[in-house]
Amino acid sequence: MNKLLRGLIGILTGCLIWSVTVFADSSAAILETYTGDSQISVYVKGTESDMNDVSIQIATAEADQFSAKPISELDKPMKTLVMVDNSISISADNREKIAEFLQNLISDRLNNEEVCIATFSEDINIVTDYSSDYATLKQAIGSISYQDQETYLTDVLYDLISTQYSHSAEDVYRRIIIVSDGVDNKSLGYTKDELYSLLKDIQVPIYTIGSVNKNNNDELENMFALSRMTSVEYFLLDDIADVLAITETLNKDREIVRLTITPSEEMMDGSKKVVKIDDASTLTTEITMPQKVQEKEPQVELVEEEVIEQEPVIEIIHEKETSASTGFPIIMVIAIIIVMAAIVCVVLIMLKKKSNRVKFETLDDNILRELEQNTRDSGDNTEMIGSFHNNSDEGSTVMIWNQNTTYQVVLTDVNLPAKSFRVPLSDSIIIGRPKKSCVVNLDIALSYDGSVSGPHCEITVKDGKFYIKDLQSSNGTYVNGRKILAETEIFSGNILKFGRLEMRFEVR
Repeated sequence: MNKLLRGLIGILTGCLIWSVTVFADSSAAILETYTGDSQISVYVKGTESDMNDVSIQIATAEADQFSAKPISELDKPMKTLVMVDNSISISADNREKIAEFLQNLISDRLNNEEVCIATFSEDINIVTDYSSDYATLKQAIGSISYQDQETYLTDVLYDLISTQYSHSAEDVYRRIIIVSDGVDNKSLGYTKDELYSLLKDIQVPIYTIGSVNKNNNDELENMFALSRMTSVEYFLLDDIADVLAITETLNKDREIVRLTITPSEEMMDGSKKVVKIDDASTLTTEITMPQKVQEKEPQVELVEEEVIEQEPVIEIIHEKETSASTGFPIIMVIAIIIVMAAIVCVVLIMLKKKSNRVKFETLDDNILRELEQNTRDSGDNTEMIGSFHNNSDEGSTVMIWNQNTTYQVVLTDVNLPAKSFRVPLSDSIIIGRPKKSCVVNLDIALSYDGSVSGPHCEITVKDGKFYIKDLQSSNGTYVNGRKILAETEIFSGNILKFGRLEMRFEVR
């Protein structure tokens, strides 16, 4: 009886393990999406590659035009960004494992798969840009050294995703692999909750590989949460005997299927719509639809009609001239006399105006000195050019103009276009958030976001060129995604970032 009971328990346990394994292997998820000019792409894992029984719905309408293909069969299968925490908090044993893992990753990559190697501390440092060349990637891995430094993964990852993953110029599967000892953030930087919220809007798979040090359990748990949120795996180096197991798990991405969907013309309005995919399981996500371009109507016919309407007018004029020249010679003589008289009158008027032309009077030295002194006392930027004290220049013309050029600077919130600020700029303007502790007069007050310091930065113009410098703000100033450390030249169209705010800079 006991043997029979133990046998039944063993069978039930085996069935339970089998069911959990099958469920884990068959779990499906949408990892990433892409919006093109007339199509959208959805990268799906854990589904059948032939997609024979799949049905796709956009909003409430069925999508009939779509195709499916495993990414391993694409010309460029994927782009992988590897971010390595190179602080000395990573143990020596795990540093060796990291080097071995990176070597396995680039050795077993797909043909034309591109890999980017980077390290990070307070900012991300690109060791080598995306490349499929083995020698280049191997040299980059060998150049990684570990430093005594603080690392702030939350801020680095937030800036990276919000600037480089919010949109893509190419339809390719992109993934991030993070090797670190956990998520940490600055006291005045982005929080992990803000990062989690961003990942709900911008889909990007984030694999995490953790390293244990003293009392970093909470930091590791926060980091592994990034992988759970993006539906991919995470690993703990200290529990892995053979790092090849990590590479084998990552290689399952080669089974990801790219669904290319062509929405109907009614759906191409540039808005976000829910896309539902039914296969073995049901998956849903929100995707921005393509924007249909409105064709302009040709204007050629209108131009031709105007030319045709002018022809009869020309004929009528010719008829009048012909009848006048043949039938009324006396009228022509009178007309010639009138024209000659008009010419004589015009000449006389011009001669009279010339004789009455205004003459410049010579200003004596006392008047000019007084004008110069008043200009200096008023603090105006008007400059007087000429000799005031040279007697040989008596009767010369004195030219006066204002050298101070004023530009119109426009700052528009990228995410809230209704928030637009326009101010004149002749020398400099101060930008910041108004608060009681701020004693500087602000030219542009960004009061609707608490991440902006007050004052935050200053924009100046010198010799027709525009510059920006940070005024020791808490969250820094960025130009096109790069943090500035000194006065930096900017151009119309650049994206300036103050705290969380992204503003488009324009000069008019």
